[in-house]
Amino acid sequence: MTKSSDDLSLGEADNAGLVSDYLRRESWRFRWEKRLTSVTVALVIIFYLALLGFVFLGNMRISAGMWYFFTSVKPHSTGDIPIIVALSTVPTLLLIALLRYFHQRPKPEQDDSQAPLPISVEAAKELIKATRDAMKAP
Repeated sequence: MTKSSDDLSLGEADNAGLVSDYLRRESWRFRWEKRLTSVTVALVIIFYLALLGFVFLGNMRISAGMWYFFTSVKPHSTGDIPIIVALSTVPTLLLIALLRYFHQRPKPEQDDSQAPLPISVEAAKELIKATRDAMKAP
């Protein structure tokens, strides 16, 4: 490897430009996915906090004066149902969309000849090779 370069593709590949472009694209994709995840999680937290605030604090009334302190809670009405449904559905849909994106995004192609083999297969290959060499030796 070259020690003076920060570029991973220099001196290591037949076509350094292709490898450099691929690394730049993957770096951009990683940063974009990280930002996408951060924004989605922030939106989900905001929506769930709004839902909790609306459900538990939305219908509370506090009256305080010089010599009194009074609280009251009225039940949710039928008109509150669409708000509750919206505040609970939007973050769920955002999470589903994010999970679908990460599940269905294109995966990098992996060459089967370079794929790591399980240890048992490696051991079996070594045993067959050693047996074959032992048979040829006498």
